[in-house]
Amino acid sequence: MLKRQSGFTLLELLVVIGILGVSGGFIYPEIGKWKTKRYIEQDYNAVVSAINYLKLKTKVVNGTSKLICDTVGFGDLSPRLQYEISSQRNNSDSLITMHPDWRKNLIEINAARDWSGLKPLYNLLTGKVNVECNHVWTIFNAGGNAGKLGSGDALEIIINYKVGGVPDYVNYNAYKVKVNTATAFVQKYKWDLSTGAWRELN
Repeated sequence: MLKRQSGFTLLELLVVIGILGVSGGFIYPEIGKWKTKRYIEQDYNAVVSAINYLKLKTKVVNGTSKLICDTVGFGDLSPRLQYEISSQRNNSDSLITMHPDWRKNLIEINAARDWSGLKPLYNLLTGKVNVECNHVWTIFNAGGNAGKLGSGDALEIIINYKVGGVPDYVNYNAYKVKVNTATAFVQKYKWDLSTGAWRELN
């Protein structure tokens, strides 16, 4: 009389491995896409939160703040978002120049740099998706205005995901944030795929 064997045969094991491999081929790209979508939302929220924080804090301390938005450089071109807050108020809430004592009266710095490795610290962004600002330094004054240092141009930031240098609006959300120069009012937009244009959010 033959004994019944228990366990898996080599053929059964190979079939299971094959099924898992095929399933993984479908699941892995979706996980990557989900992570990218999370990075976009995270960076969008970081941009809006940083702007709102600087508006409020600048008024509270009756000072001046600077938002820094650019790519890192030194071989790392990921976007960065940082800030510096001073208790020194700009003369006439100027957007053209900073008060000479501005740096002496810094009370909060989110733009420290590790000069040994030439890498900035405390980046508010993930660095995983595209974040473009129309200028590097935006000044927030206690009087409520905000704009580019030197010209006063309004700040505009776009957050999206690019493939081959082109925004992928089909698979991923895209956002735009604009800051009014006179009032620092924040306008938020989302790309509307059906109309092919920016739609303002509430």
